[in-house]
Amino acid sequence: MSDEEYKLLLDSMSDQIFGNQEEVNSEKQPEILRKLMRETVKFRDKLKEDTGYIITVEDTRKALEALESHLRNEKFPKDLTSEQKALAQILIDTVVLYNYGF
Repeated sequence: MSDEEYKLLLDSMSDQIFGNQEEVNSEKQPEILRKLMRETVKFRDKLKEDTGYIITVEDTRKALEALESHLRNEKFPKDLTSEQKALAQILIDTVVLYNYGF
């Protein structure tokens, strides 16, 4: 992934996760996003190695939407593929594990 693609993904993740939330500590945002990005890349690489499946931008977007729903205490989306569900659960677990107080 190029630096430009990485930056675009981080910006997209930031917009999708934080939106216009003023109460989120802006100093923690880059740290949280880096952790989520690392977990996404690890998942992508492991999935490709194990199954040959190449995760798409749409898969990542759907997983982020599921994370967003979780953070708003909404129901988990039912229309996710198994790959999207797995990535969403990894992202949720990462946020819970690091307890950033969302």
